[in-house]
Amino acid sequence: MFVRIPALAARHGAINLAQGVFDHGPPPELLAALASVAANDAVHQYMPSAGVPALRSAVASGCSPDTEVTVTAGATEALHCTMAALLRPGDEALVVEPAYEQYAPAIVAAGGVPVPVRVTSSEGTFASLLADACTSRTRLVVVNSPWNPLGRTLSDDEWAALAELAERRGIVVVSDETYEHLLPSGARHRGVLDVIQDPELRVKVSSVSKSLAATGWRVGWAVAGPGLTRRIRAVHQYVTFCPAVPLQFAVADLMASPSFGDVVGSVAAALHERAGWFAGALTGMGVGTKVAASPFYLVADVGSPAGEWCDRMVLDGGVAALPLSVFYSAPVPAVANLVRFAVCKRQSTVEEAAARLAARL
Repeated sequence: MFVRIPALAARHGAINLAQGVFDHGPPPELLAALASVAANDAVHQYMPSAGVPALRSAVASGCSPDTEVTVTAGATEALHCTMAALLRPGDEALVVEPAYEQYAPAIVAAGGVPVPVRVTSSEGTFASLLADACTSRTRLVVVNSPWNPLGRTLSDDEWAALAELAERRGIVVVSDETYEHLLPSGARHRGVLDVIQDPELRVKVSSVSKSLAATGWRVGWAVAGPGLTRRIRAVHQYVTFCPAVPLQFAVADLMASPSFGDVVGSVAAALHERAGWFAGALTGMGVGTKVAASPFYLVADVGSPAGEWCDRMVLDGGVAALPLSVFYSAPVPAVANLVRFAVCKRQSTVEEAAARLAARL
């Protein structure tokens, strides 16, 4: 479905709200940083495999940039390197569903066994489900906050359950925090580095893809304890060696500048504005939805089987979206009518999408 629906959209001229990819470029401050560093000959050559020191310092979040941060080719490579570093054949990894599509393949590629922990409603919690899913072979748990596709942040009881797994059972919490900067103005991101005290039992994965509208730059990172980091780097060394160096320098320059907070804040504010507008348009059509804490995506109840609805809309309505069911490894009746829209588009794009949906519905 992740391949088929976008391909159908391209073939039929549909507006692609199925993929979390922007239809506009990064903020001008990031492009200016790239232009500034590109004139330096040194940035076009190999750099340390662990990443440009300035970027490691910028994303260290109080950890050691020298021993606890690895820059990767996007969050996806960070996830794959982390799974390969942690899992041996037969090890189990809990995957909280609905889940981003890369988690299970990364686990399987490392020889691990994905064990789904399913939240069966868009408002449900996994706090009481984790302990029962654990076995003697459970090595790690993968979570996502803010959460794709639901858009919400993890609750206090969910973080407490994750801390219990780490502290009492020695299970590593791998937290994908790619959407960490896309919260409402004034909201503070709470992540795995805040909750899990033992650095060898936590891995934070993040990137600039969503926070800086630069999904094609493929600049991400993994933050973990020194022991875990040595293992992650040992894998990373033989995967990409180092991501694109000029892009690393540009990101580092922007993140170190006083304007960084304003830049990511403007990206977040624009997303919130567009999500609010689109949610209102959908509600006016009788499609139930609401804006989440991190509104990169909207989840809507379309009132009929979502897979059929998405096929019909891309072919007849000119708008592509994804059924929420594709983020589960097995059918979940409670989400059968739910659809995910990506609203990381220009205002004119979401307005045209709304007009097409209104005409079709």
